[in-house]
Amino acid sequence: MKVGIVGAGRVGCSCALAMVVRGSARTIVIVDRTSKRARAVATDLRYGAPLGPKTIIVDGDYEELADSQLVMIAAGINEKAGGATDRSDSQVAVA
Repeated sequence: MKVGIVGAGRVGCSCALAMVVRGSARTIVIVDRTSKRARAVATDLRYGAPLGPKTIIVDGDYEELADSQLVMIAAGINEKAGGATDRSDSQVAVA
């Protein structure tokens, strides 16, 4: 099975690592708006891939996602104001 991951941040990297360790996919394509980041994540995962089930890990662009059976969207906005992480921020509405 071919799986695509859009977003090479913490969530995307964690999902990719879990799939490599479990052998959930035969091919994993990592796409990020910063191609250097996607390439770095794919390279890091390839270093550990020989220790687990056979998995091909590549970085690419949206065209490489065309025949994927599953595409995971792990991209999001980087909260520079601290909304989700800084609860003492006066700009955050507390429910």
